Amino acid sequence: MSNPEGAVRKSSARWFGMGALAALTLAVVAPGCSGDECVDAFDCRDEGAAPAGQAWTCNADKKCELRTLTPIEEPETDAGTTTDAGTTTDAGTTTDAGTNTDAGTTTDGGTETDAGTPPTDGGAELCRNAVACTEQSIDKLRLRTTLATGGVTEEGTTQGEYLTFLDGRAGGTSVPDSYTYARFTPTGLQKVNIDDQAALNSTEWDVAVRRYVVRFNSGVSGPSCVTVAQTPEGATFESVTSVPTDAQFQAEDYYTPDTCTFSGDPFGLQSPATQTLTFWDYAQCLQMTNKVFLIQLADGRHAKLQVKGYYEPTVQAECDTTGKVSSSTSAGSIRLRWAYLP
Repeated sequence: MSNPEGAVRKSSARWFGMGALAALTLAVVAPGCSGDECVDAFDCRDEGAAPAGQAWTCNADKKCELRTLTPIEEPETDAGTTTDAGTTTDAGTTTDAGTNTDAGTTTDGGTETDAGTPPTDGGAELCRNAVACTEQSIDKLRLRTTLATGGVTEEGTTQGEYLTFLDGRAGGTSVPDSYTYARFTPTGLQKVNIDDQAALNSTEWDVAVRRYVVRFNSGVSGPSCVTVAQTPEGATFESVTSVPTDAQFQAEDYYTPDTCTFSGDPFGLQSPATQTLTFWDYAQCLQMTNKVFLIQLADGRHAKLQVKGYYEPTVQAECDTTGKVSSSTSAGSIRLRWAYLP
């Protein structure tokens, strides 16, 4: 059978379908034009391991060069002294994060009296953790140093509920562009203008999408604390009205922090096994499972979330109903249905 988007893989890679093995002849993606050393950091692996505190990157002249990694800051002893996150590139509409009393003792988002009035500051750095296996992520996930051009648009009209379109088409799968990053705000998801590699050291974003990958800012994906819990099989969006007391929120762990062993999807596509991986199934097209997830944000708030589409709505309906699509040009058009929980 075919893979969902005809993705190009490196020589000797093997793909596995739904229970059936299928060896494919695969092509190596060649970097840039003649004379160019690289297109991105992925092409600089032949330079060998970078010295401690540095990493290989592809500069504007398409040459491999070493860059110094920005050290990960230790958490502040009192979050009340943190700097104003409102000065970030895309946080201009946020309020001063420095007015938080003590982010180290955030209360349970489930005890808020009105979940419809979440904090207005999505840029506050309420937690910061070291991120393991960053070089492996840059390589395996093909993380870029350029900004995504895809937009983030709120399409919902239901009071207290959001339907957000995130353009994660990323130019295709053979040499995909950057992830599209966003954060949760009172008026919907808001795009964060940050590149893939910088995102590994940023708490400004909450969720990132590219093609069929939806990942959150926690664990090996980023330094923040945006974690995910599963809901019982068969749970509907409408039936989830609160956070169960036994909900188990998990950080992204598609790499083991100690050994950097990679966990991929069950289809052999080598995409990361994120906490929301089960939002899709695959036969001949990407079908939505309508799985509902619980999201715990860095400020302690909670939301319920459902991935409603990977293609444009009419094409997604065709895929979900018939198991095939007449066109895949809209692949990567992610739509998230979500709402804050009390």
